[in-house]
Amino acid sequence: MSTGELTLNVLEIGNPDGLPVICVHGLRDTAHALIPSLSFDESQYRFILPELRGHGQSDPTDAFAMPNFLQDVLSVAEHFHLDRFALFGHSLGGHVTSKFAALWPERVSALVIVEGLGPPRRPHEGDPTLELQAYRFMLENRLALKPPKVMPDLADAARRLLRNNPRLDACEADRLIPYLTSPVKDGFVWSFDNRAASVFIGQTSAENQKFWNAVKAPTCVIAGTLSYEYWGREFDSSGFTGKFAEGEMEARAAHFQKHEFHWFDHSGHMVHYDEPERLNQVTRTFLEKHYV
Repeated sequence: MSTGELTLNVLEIGNPDGLPVICVHGLRDTAHALIPSLSFDESQYRFILPELRGHGQSDPTDAFAMPNFLQDVLSVAEHFHLDRFALFGHSLGGHVTSKFAALWPERVSALVIVEGLGPPRRPHEGDPTLELQAYRFMLENRLALKPPKVMPDLADAARRLLRNNPRLDACEADRLIPYLTSPVKDGFVWSFDNRAASVFIGQTSAENQKFWNAVKAPTCVIAGTLSYEYWGREFDSSGFTGKFAEGEMEARAAHFQKHEFHWFDHSGHMVHYDEPERLNQVTRTFLEKHYV
């Protein structure tokens, strides 16, 4: 579908006449990865899964600011003539959907956020000087991005995916690899633009909380207890373990006016890779209770 600016690849599963749920995947992922967590009661729900700009079969772009992603979700809702719907978002998708629910509360019936409330508090947060230094570092880091590494074949890509996600089922990895890669002259590259991470440049906890406080829809917040593995790699800095302080995640979830919170003890950041069956169950139960 066209947003007017670019074309997004959009998947649909379930009943075309069912209750609509727009599902937004995370950074460096694919909409196809969310399907196992949403394969329930297909007679009741209509799942609409756009691939993010710069990911998969959606158009490439140089514009990766949060307003761009929000406009994309709004374009999806308008394209499918949806007045009211539920939202499901993982990681970056969780950031996008929570902000959308705050800005258009009259359109969102229920919200599921999976690992979408950001990393643990880092040493620079709250210190204006250190925050500016972090801002500068992220800008310089985007300029220093290297060309994508070419992998010789899909088997090599699958090995890399499993190395980074050791709890992902090997058969599921094989299913996802064609959607996560693109063919090039000498092999394959990942089918996502690493520059999309620039959406987080300058974002602060205080800014996020402003949106969380404004969400009126019932919200299900899900977090993986093993997510420190991911955050430790993403922010490889001295003194940062990637672990949340006791009560830190619960305090974030409490900003949502009507919420429930779940720790997934056997999941890292990629909950839908690590515990898809439980995520399926919790999402189904939440929607059955709150989305009517």
